[in-house]
Amino acid sequence: MKWIDTSQDYSLVEAQSRLPDNSKKISQYLLDHKSLKLVKIDEYASDAKINYENFNGKYVIYSNRGDLKLINLLNREEEYPLPDYLNNQPFYLTAQGNILTLQKNQIISYDPKTQNQQIIKSFKNNYDILLYQDDTFILGKPNLLKTSATFYNEEEKELYTIDSNNANFYRYKNFVCDYKSLSSIYPSIRYSYDYGQTWFEQKFTGFFSASRPIGFYKDKFIIFHASFHDKPEPENRGGRILIGEFEK
Repeated sequence: MKWIDTSQDYSLVEAQSRLPDNSKKISQYLLDHKSLKLVKIDEYASDAKINYENFNGKYVIYSNRGDLKLINLLNREEEYPLPDYLNNQPFYLTAQGNILTLQKNQIISYDPKTQNQQIIKSFKNNYDILLYQDDTFILGKPNLLKTSATFYNEEEKELYTIDSNNANFYRYKNFVCDYKSLSSIYPSIRYSYDYGQTWFEQKFTGFFSASRPIGFYKDKFIIFHASFHDKPEPENRGGRILIGEFEK
């Protein structure tokens, strides 16, 4: 498994496998959290210019050589072409299937079904970065040298700054997670619920882990590969996927 993109009821899982001719293929699966049914939705060569992004539990942005579509993965009957300009700017997908973009001091919502757009928020200042999570907006501005960026809430109050020291942290609203390896064996996880002002820390022993997690689910779970080196039986040491729950 290469990556997993989660929502409340479904996950989009991307897996990579090697073929007999030594080429690689990518497979996309839809996992139903209630039934645990895993359905393959697509398969293609690893060098194909195909991407599935911004999955929200129902809709996903599908890209094939720059041609963008909004697709309903639950029934595969809804498909809507998207404007080419979205290839050149960041955007977000809402739960309703609308596309959000930032234009200076305005957030624009585009409806692929009707091809209409409207201004949904305006601000006093201009911003260059838009983050959107569960109907919450965070706005950002880089510094002059673009070595750091400062982020603000919808009321334009400063929240935090990202630079080279924390650029790899996972963030969800006010939650921050810093996952790192203390050695070749032991990982360490520290996390915060106030944008990194105060931290909880957890160190692990007894298993090897990948250098980066597979994914996260909001501020609740972390998913990563691990193999146990302290198990007496070889069959109990093998690689597996672990899910950890953050505790306050």
